[in-house]
Amino acid sequence: MTEEFKKVAKRDEIKSNELKLIDLNENQIVLTELAGQVIAFDNLCTHEDCDLVYGAIDEDNEIECDCHGARFNVLTGEVTCPPADIPLPIYSVMIDGDDVSVGPKKN
Repeated sequence: MTEEFKKVAKRDEIKSNELKLIDLNENQIVLTELAGQVIAFDNLCTHEDCDLVYGAIDEDNEIECDCHGARFNVLTGEVTCPPADIPLPIYSVMIDGDDVSVGPKKN
């Protein structure tokens, strides 16, 4: 494993339709399973730093911020509905056996 990746969870702890909050280098990251793959994205909405972990991912792979209704695609980070105008940071994920590691931002 490269030094850029940090082990944060076991694979069986990450489930579809559940958002797991982890701390990574002073950032809060949300992990979940989507279509059989583990994904990771920043917990804080880029509009006003509200927590996204309390939301849910819909059938369009989007999550809505409870504070002001900003929406993001959790696979790309793209803002799909304002008031946010800065993309949501998405992180690289590596699975090694049963270990889940999160690495650098993808976007």
